[in-house]
Amino acid sequence: MNIKNISNRNIDSIIEMLEDFYAFAKNRMSFDKDPEIRFISDKDNSQKVLGNTAYYDPAEYSVTVYVDNRHPKDIMRSLSHELVHHKQNCDGRLDLSKSTSAGYAQEDDHLREIEKEAYLEGNMCFRDWEDGYKKNSMLKERKERLYYKLTKKFV
Repeated sequence: MNIKNISNRNIDSIIEMLEDFYAFAKNRMSFDKDPEIRFISDKDNSQKVLGNTAYYDPAEYSVTVYVDNRHPKDIMRSLSHELVHHKQNCDGRLDLSKSTSAGYAQEDDHLREIEKEAYLEGNMCFRDWEDGYKKNSMLKERKERLYYKLTKKFV
């Protein structure tokens, strides 16, 4: 995963989860070309109620995610949505000549379907990863506690 953190926010606290999620999403979505993923800071954007959260650039094969004033889970959900667009692009289903200005998902039936797919598949991919991650973390924690209890008895 090619991550560029161009933000003032330190994403080190979630980098392990981002890497784990990315591997899961790449396997789930089956894309073979890795996008460049940028995490950026834009204070002005973060103050807007309807500011940008993320976008995909099909010409550059890049995902940009805004990070200011956002919960880490929301950042990851935005990444998941944009990775679906990346998959669509890799499959040749994004038309670079079509406009993605305001209203594009209401005015163009093909782009509306593309957007629906990104919402559904992106959210479900993230949800499936999250549930598995939590389950694996709980199992790991139980094993560590059991190991600690066993080693304490023999020391």
